Amino acid sequence: MLGLGVAEYADRTVQALTITNVVVGIVKGSVFGVLVALSGCLRGMRAGRSAAAVGLATTSAVVTAIVLFVVAEGIFATLLVTRDHHPVCDSAR
Repeated sequence: MLGLGVAEYADRTVQALTITNVVVGIVKGSVFGVLVALSGCLRGMRAGRSAAAVGLATTSAVVTAIVLFVVAEGIFATLLVTRDHHPVCDSAR
């Protein structure tokens, strides 16, 4: 599709990536994983015993996680752009 072989694609990918990209990806993925776990646990522990209550708790957990993701991404963006290490900004230069 891109007119690249596997070896050339891998080579260009390695050239484009920096250690900052990898570390930021690992940190953000870990933080988002913790946010999902905390959201699910918080809402799950407060769920009622009926099937309807479990459904409502699940919906609430998803909404809570999405809100936490947006807040966390805003914090990450502010910190990374301020420190001049944002992956999107690095690749645009």
